[in-house]
Amino acid sequence: MAGRRTFFFEGIGVSEGIAIAPAYVIETDRTIAESYEIAAEDIEEEVERFETAVRQAKCEVRAIGQEVAEKVDRQQAAIFDAHLLMLEDPYLIETTIKRMRKERRNAESVLWKVTTDLGNRMQAIGDQYFTERNHDLYDVSRRVIRHLRLSGSGEQAEAPSRHSCIVVANNLGPAETAQFSRDQVLGFCTNEGGPTGHAAIVAKAIGIPAVLGLEFVTNYVRTGDLLIVDGFEGKVILHPSAEQLRFYEKKADQAALYRQALEELRDVPAVTLDGTRINLFANIELPEEMPAVLHNGAEGIGLVRTEFLYLNRPGLPTHEEQTASYRRFIEGMDGRPVVMRTLDIGGDKLPAFAEKTTGANPFMGTRAIRLCLNNPDIFRTQLRAMLTAAAGSQINILIPMISGLDEMRESRRIVDEIAEAMREEGQPLPESIRIGAMVEIPSAALLAGPLCKEVDFLSIGTNDLVQYTLAVDRTNREVAPLYRESHPAVLELIRLTVIAGREHGIPVSVCGEMSSDPRFALLLIGMGVRTLSMAPSAIGIIKRVVRSVSIEEAEEMAREVLSKTSPSDVERVMKRRLKMVLDKLRQLHASTDGIAQIADESLASPS
Repeated sequence: MAGRRTFFFEGIGVSEGIAIAPAYVIETDRTIAESYEIAAEDIEEEVERFETAVRQAKCEVRAIGQEVAEKVDRQQAAIFDAHLLMLEDPYLIETTIKRMRKERRNAESVLWKVTTDLGNRMQAIGDQYFTERNHDLYDVSRRVIRHLRLSGSGEQAEAPSRHSCIVVANNLGPAETAQFSRDQVLGFCTNEGGPTGHAAIVAKAIGIPAVLGLEFVTNYVRTGDLLIVDGFEGKVILHPSAEQLRFYEKKADQAALYRQALEELRDVPAVTLDGTRINLFANIELPEEMPAVLHNGAEGIGLVRTEFLYLNRPGLPTHEEQTASYRRFIEGMDGRPVVMRTLDIGGDKLPAFAEKTTGANPFMGTRAIRLCLNNPDIFRTQLRAMLTAAAGSQINILIPMISGLDEMRESRRIVDEIAEAMREEGQPLPESIRIGAMVEIPSAALLAGPLCKEVDFLSIGTNDLVQYTLAVDRTNREVAPLYRESHPAVLELIRLTVIAGREHGIPVSVCGEMSSDPRFALLLIGMGVRTLSMAPSAIGIIKRVVRSVSIEEAEEMAREVLSKTSPSDVERVMKRRLKMVLDKLRQLHASTDGIAQIADESLASPS
């Protein structure tokens, strides 16, 4: 290590843990071939070569899915069903064949151009969730191209060495990730990717620390270089110093205590020191995440993002498809509450509306409830599927991007109309139907009082609330520093919403990223929030913090925070208050609990 410069990279920690090992660099884009012309008389042979590669890719995906089902979890294996759908997608496959015949170019180059065109359209939407699905599209195309290139060559796909290593790549699909052995691959990091990608989901399932979205880590790392991957904080260190190694080796030991302590908390309620119950729910996007919800001790699902059903397919999902999918969530929770959010994407994100656009700023355009009310057939099909899936139990339907009362009233009217039609048809219905509104636009927060008269519950979506309040596109890196959950204006809108809910007897939950942060969790509890919904992996640490504080302490924190007029002042108060809680947590669990130390690393870590 002597004489080698240390490099630091910051990305997105998508799977917790600490890994220290030599790097193994995978060149994932090396299969892309150059373009060349095909003679007219040979073009049908080239089409057959392409179709054969697609069939081989399908067989490979099925085999990997079966392996994952046996080695990891059957629900995790469902990820590869989405890849099979892509390999059968008429747009991707048939468009490639048509362009091959028209342009008379080789299969690899045409498939890659079709993939890039479709990928660029998805990327232009500016939504992190669809950016992650975009990665799956490229993963499928690379798989087909790899079969085209390896056909008859006898070459084998690249794989990590048999020694323990940290895999480094531009991007990794779920197939590669799922085949990693924990004894062989201790962690991984990539230039691309994020927390909602399939690779991230699989990484969490098999317990491999992972940091994604590092942008250019592959430009610096070479196979054999020593790396540290910190999945807790989203950090990667290349050529660490002896001091840094000692620090992270200690942190790895603490992480083991952390996991053990969280296991012990799984079935323990989140109750403050003075006996106030705080409900901790999970936010999820795919059925494959259900095991993580139960494993982390969530009391229910506070937000099911249903957009995955509408992606990477030539048409809209049928009533039957949606019913089967929603039923998996409801039955999987075995009577625990499940909140289903209706479609929250823009018109340009649906295949049937591919030619429509929402303008230069899709966040301000026709998306979410606006799209659904403009396309009632889509909305009605989804709502009917939700009611059908929840027959005999309770259904909680959450309407996103509500900006005023008219949208909420019309949404409820449509739900009531569908329920009445099903009743007349003799179709089984849920025992109760609860309709809620997402508060993520300032106008909804300012009208929270009147809105409470139209709904059964409110859910504050802090990610978009920050974005719309501060006029900051949360996907734009240039203005990222302006995106501050701690901004007093954002906190005031949350406060108004909570007060309105309390005055009207309407439950108010918070389901944005703020719920996953111990600082903000304490603040929200002090402001009167009693239900927090977060990533499943965050439930344990939030539960431990809740059980180490009194409502009085949380309220004191809230009063002090709400008196501040700048984000920096707010953050200083939250940091100091959390440190007080963590100090007490250490005293209570000094010998057996690594959670306080892990949580406290955000307050002080070596540079």
